Amino acid sequence: MDTYSTHMDTPTTPPNSPDVEIGQRVQEALIVKRVTVKALAETLDMSYSTIRRTLEGERSFTISQLSHIADRLNIQPSSLLPDTMAAREAA
Repeated sequence: MDTYSTHMDTPTTPPNSPDVEIGQRVQEALIVKRVTVKALAETLDMSYSTIRRTLEGERSFTISQLSHIADRLNIQPSSLLPDTMAAREAA
């Protein structure tokens, strides 16, 4: 069953979706590495508003984007994935 917002019946992302968790992990990594959302948007050649929506889980990062983010932040790409996805990657 889809959850819908009252604004134009646009589907909303469930709070426990992988996209939301990935967005949260990216945001946490940005804080730790002291990189701004604006700088990340420039790295990915995305608009600021698009990167914000993606960080909030309204859109999905591509594998390529996650790889670029990990490279930019000098971290392992798997650290940006939910634990259930990272465990499958390691197997």
